[in-house]
Amino acid sequence: MSDEVRQTLLRDTYERILKKVSEGSGRNVNRVLKYLRESDFYAIPCRHHPFAGGNAWHQLETLIYAFEADIDQTCDDFNLPNTFRLWHTQWQELMPMSVAVASLLHDICNTHHPKLKFPDRIMRRHGRKSTYVLKDFLRFELMFDENMAIIFHRQKSEESLRNETPNEEDFKIIWDMPLYHMLQCCDTLSILTPMAEASLVERLTLIEHRL
Repeated sequence: MSDEVRQTLLRDTYERILKKVSEGSGRNVNRVLKYLRESDFYAIPCRHHPFAGGNAWHQLETLIYAFEADIDQTCDDFNLPNTFRLWHTQWQELMPMSVAVASLLHDICNTHHPKLKFPDRIMRRHGRKSTYVLKDFLRFELMFDENMAIIFHRQKSEESLRNETPNEEDFKIIWDMPLYHMLQCCDTLSILTPMAEASLVERLTLIEHRL
């Protein structure tokens, strides 16, 4: 798949999925989609997906992993298989839009846009930079669990999340969110086990009717 073909696939897939899941929600994704088209969202790589479009490809993989039946991949940061099995049923019951927004846009901050400039106070906060693009720059409405899941998606372990939240009450609220655990698991799965092109396209076809 050439870089141009991959980027076209990503753009068409994002447009199709985000429009579909937003139907009847009262939440307008048009400004987000316009930003994705105007920025380099579909072209930039990322550290663990170092090819043209890798950043968007990774986030699309994150969505696909959310619909896997089971996994056996392990990681050093937390008990990935057990966490996946424990929370999988609960995140499957969430609104498809929440699963799609958290999966497909959690790394939107990696993009470049001529009108976007991050405040100094959040420059070192990767997840908060993504919610800044969505909430503050694009005025897109994020549900509370979407906001928290994106902000804290790099905090994989219980200890890490507790250290990053201001108090125990806030920690417990986030720790009890299925969407946080979905992003915790599926973001990690994409980083550890990227999908080949044929596999991604095949698995995408299998899940789209569930959105």
